[in-house]
Amino acid sequence: MINHSDSDHILCDCLVIGGGPAGSVSASIVASAGHDVVQIEREVHPRPHVGESLMPATNDVLERLGIQKRIEQLRFPRKVGVQFVNASGKASMPFYFRKHDDRPDSETWHVDRAKLDHCLFDLASEHGTRTMESVRFLRLERDEPGNHEVVVDDNGKIRRINAKVLIDASGQQSVLAKHFRIKNTEPNRKNVGIWTYYRTEKEVFADKTITIIAKTKEANGWYWLIPVDSKTLSVGLVGDVKTIQSSASTNEKRFLLYVSKNEFVDNYIKSRELTQFGEFIAAKDFSYSASQPSGDGWVLTGDALGFIDPVYSTGVLLALKTGELAGDAVVAGLEKGDLSKQQLGSWYPKYSEKVDLLRNLVDLFYDREFSFGKFISDNPDCSYQLADLLMGRVFGKPSTDFFEKVLAWKKTLTHSDYSK
Repeated sequence: MINHSDSDHILCDCLVIGGGPAGSVSASIVASAGHDVVQIEREVHPRPHVGESLMPATNDVLERLGIQKRIEQLRFPRKVGVQFVNASGKASMPFYFRKHDDRPDSETWHVDRAKLDHCLFDLASEHGTRTMESVRFLRLERDEPGNHEVVVDDNGKIRRINAKVLIDASGQQSVLAKHFRIKNTEPNRKNVGIWTYYRTEKEVFADKTITIIAKTKEANGWYWLIPVDSKTLSVGLVGDVKTIQSSASTNEKRFLLYVSKNEFVDNYIKSRELTQFGEFIAAKDFSYSASQPSGDGWVLTGDALGFIDPVYSTGVLLALKTGELAGDAVVAGLEKGDLSKQQLGSWYPKYSEKVDLLRNLVDLFYDREFSFGKFISDNPDCSYQLADLLMGRVFGKPSTDFFEKVLAWKKTLTHSDYSK
């Protein structure tokens, strides 16, 4: 970690803006290749963060980093599957990952993000990254390929950091995307998320747990129920921002009102004698993307690049994957002396093609005239394709015709055939 009493002017090969999973993966990869990396984080680890449910495909990047055993020592609950509950309160059979792929890495974890993010940040430091905390990005002062200058606030002290290349891993702040005016909100789905935590004195959640996604009757929304340890449950509400915000005067009242109206969620909490604790936190949950992933001397990763509705827990997977791909592109660029837009974004076309599959899966979730259960019942041969999608196994795999089969199936049905 950089001593905060050091010079007001810092020089490095690569500046990583953000200390979450995307930034820490990029920093680890670039620093381990022998390059001088500085990573800034506006808060201090460990700091809380939503997004506690991982997808099994995260294991690929974690294995490359050699950090899986360290994560296992944190004793997070194993995530072994997902379960969906429709708006009428009918629960599907749990979808167990290893039933479709019996390899151990078909399972993953429900995590305490404060601990996971801290673990990855420490790893970047161990690889030689000069890490800085309580440091806020203020502005990009000079945008010259090979010589960018960023101005930061380091605990009230103004510093300048010069870097050959910038990696924006600033999350939904998207500092470079905003600077270059390339951040675009997707107009069709504007949601808000409100979440809090419940606790019990009993160990009600086993070591092997599932993520539960329960639909609401109103606001075209859903709840998440995620055990983060044996006694603690993360509960979140996601839905149309106007409908939810107009339902009550505060986030607490809005959240509790919707929970009280959902019999499944209400019973789930009461039957386990869970008591709410902590704040009711809200954030606009708008899907967005940058119109380009890179420019000369800079590249975007994680939520700084784009955000997909989190119903399938894609956030950490996409953070890790973009952090890996951008890190590799930066290493190659530094070694070749090529930090062009094309080099730094060379990975993006194939990546974008695979992410579109996950976006399509989200669209099906919100499609009121589609039922995964009915589709798989009529097309059992598609169950393994669906399993790969739910596990996030889209990278490095051949293209799937799953969505073409869904479209063909929907054309064979009359309106009365649809059910939720």
